[in-house]
Amino acid sequence: MVLGLVNRKGRLIALLLLAFCAGLACLGRSSSRSTSIPAKISRGRSICVEHRARSGDSYTLISRRWTSSGDNWRAIKRYNGNRRLLAGSVCRIPYNLLSPKAKYLVIVNLFPSDKYVGGQWSHKVTYKGETVSSIAKWFTGTSRNASKILSHNHLRGVLHLGSRVRIPSRLLLAVFRTSRARSSKPSGPLLRFKQDKKGRYASYRLKKGEALYTNVVARFTGRISHDDVMDAVKRIKMRSGIRDVKRIPEGFEVKIPVGLLLPRYLLKSDPRRSAYEASLKQLSRYRNVFLSRDLEGVYVILDPGHGGSDPGAIGRRGMREDEYAYDIACRIRRLLRSRTRAKVYMTTWDKKSGYRVRDSRWLRPDKNEVLLTTPRYHNRDATVSANLRCFLVASIYKSLPSSVRKDNRVVFTSVHADSLYPELSGATIYIPDAHLSRTSLDRKGGVYDRTKEVRSCRPIKTTYWQRVRSEGYSRYLSSELLDALKRRNVATLPYNPVRDRVTRGRREYVPAVIRHNPVPTKLLLEVANLQNSSDCQRLMSPDYRERIASAYVDALRRYYGRKSR
Repeated sequence: MVLGLVNRKGRLIALLLLAFCAGLACLGRSSSRSTSIPAKISRGRSICVEHRARSGDSYTLISRRWTSSGDNWRAIKRYNGNRRLLAGSVCRIPYNLLSPKAKYLVIVNLFPSDKYVGGQWSHKVTYKGETVSSIAKWFTGTSRNASKILSHNHLRGVLHLGSRVRIPSRLLLAVFRTSRARSSKPSGPLLRFKQDKKGRYASYRLKKGEALYTNVVARFTGRISHDDVMDAVKRIKMRSGIRDVKRIPEGFEVKIPVGLLLPRYLLKSDPRRSAYEASLKQLSRYRNVFLSRDLEGVYVILDPGHGGSDPGAIGRRGMREDEYAYDIACRIRRLLRSRTRAKVYMTTWDKKSGYRVRDSRWLRPDKNEVLLTTPRYHNRDATVSANLRCFLVASIYKSLPSSVRKDNRVVFTSVHADSLYPELSGATIYIPDAHLSRTSLDRKGGVYDRTKEVRSCRPIKTTYWQRVRSEGYSRYLSSELLDALKRRNVATLPYNPVRDRVTRGRREYVPAVIRHNPVPTKLLLEVANLQNSSDCQRLMSPDYRERIASAYVDALRRYYGRKSR
């Protein structure tokens, strides 16, 4: 009996020693996001490692393991209230004492969406209470760099959950600049194509923290509306044998029917992929060649979406799309008129407030916006309004000097807010696909016959090569706008934020206001998803709306301010 007890005790000690050695080894190996670190963050500001003491542990041993030096044991002991270290008790090691390797492991475990990209660390605000000062302390070693980070991100100190804070490489601690910290491309292909009894499918292994709705459907199929996402999830769920979409284990093989995939994810031998790449190559030839200082000689037509009797999308908090789109358009107009030499036209006007910017979080709904046609239209019908906007824009475009039109000095932008699957957030930019855009627009009868702009411009006609050129110019500006939004810390859709069509069920189309109007460079900017609570919270901030407007002006400056690549 005594012998049995000794054997059991010996086995227990051996197991404890093995576990301890394995823990030591995890810091010696190359860092991995899947490594489990007992890290904890309090109030979004204070980070520490919670080490559960084992038999034989001492403050010196723990100090060597987590800080790479035994000399920090006194500081760790003081941090734990100078209490005696007992087996099973928790010993906390503050973040500032951790070794560089341990700091990196702690960060990637607490913030799995963080990554090193484009010469800077991209940090996603994940916990309530995070401040720029605490972020500066974690990634640069001192809170004194907070002002530099604020300036780099064009922030005013207010952080929202889900927003991105970028820390330039020159400020980062060395461990966050090394090749180990950089986000590397996954080894092997993203998708593997296989076949079973049901036919061909694309195989994707789900990673830690990924969800079927956003990381598979929105990413690989391009579907983002609620009904389309749910339909694709249903089909993938049945194809993959998934019982509960909320409990899919890491590494599970998700089978995506090939027919659902976007062309860019298909095999290179697939005709759809070949046609897609040929189209991109053709469009890459179209680059803006007109250069302008301070946008002199540039004409901008701004179209705030909906308005009047048409509120557009209605958000979770009762937010009305037309009010927030109008405010952002007014901010863009103000910035263009005060900081550049561009000439600005608006398609709508608020009868009571005019083009005054509203610096309040809640924008009270009204029906004061009218379309500036002759006579004015009160947006009683959304389809009629969209058609009238096209004729109004055509009228403005037609009135400009021929040299302006020839030099591509006109930009049209329609500002909206979307209503998508609730888990998706961020801005989306739509450009006109040449093949889906119509050759002509003609409307007669009723309000159309009474409207001067319709009578003078109908029908609106474009040739195929004009539409190809339009898609090329628009795609070029959209890339500048996307970069500008990111630099201004404006959230963008994580996958495929620039789109050339809207997909609803089996129907694909280009939004009417950029499908018909004759301006070559044209965009539709969806600034947020009003069904996402984080997007609603962000959009309510006047500062956030100002950043969107500033990003737009930045993009125009770059579009017209440098030579084509």
